[in-house]
Amino acid sequence: MSDTMTEVSDAQAEAYLQSLIGPIGEEVQTLVELGAVRRMALCVGDHDPIHFDEAAAKARGYRGVVAPWPLLWLYFFTCTIYEHDFPFGKATVHGQDDYDFHEPMIVGDVLTVSTAMVDAKLKHGKVGRLGQVVSERRFTNQRGELCAVLRTTLFRR
Repeated sequence: MSDTMTEVSDAQAEAYLQSLIGPIGEEVQTLVELGAVRRMALCVGDHDPIHFDEAAAKARGYRGVVAPWPLLWLYFFTCTIYEHDFPFGKATVHGQDDYDFHEPMIVGDVLTVSTAMVDAKLKHGKVGRLGQVVSERRFTNQRGELCAVLRTTLFRR
């Protein structure tokens, strides 16, 4: 039986990985909705009034009801779909997610989600050849303010 990891040279695998760097798909816009904000806050056990009551949020200096940060997961899974047909390896595994938070997401905001591959490289380790790719999703509100950046590292082996 043929092993797909030996069918592609390191140079070809590296060239493929480098070809991934750049924007992925089109930007997607999504509305930050009060119901979703409240459900996510309850789901993660965050009972801070800023996630439920506009007066409480404004009293603390926010523009309105504040979305809890895990709401990014909803936008990640519903707004940014991409797949890669790696010419090597047998499995793709999730490495880690890194988050940078800037401006809070507020109910009524229209977020623009843009996705790009920002890093890709070929490594060699104890288990053999390993491709590493890092994607970045940027969440910007209608005011042009960067709300958050989500970086996801995947490995192909």
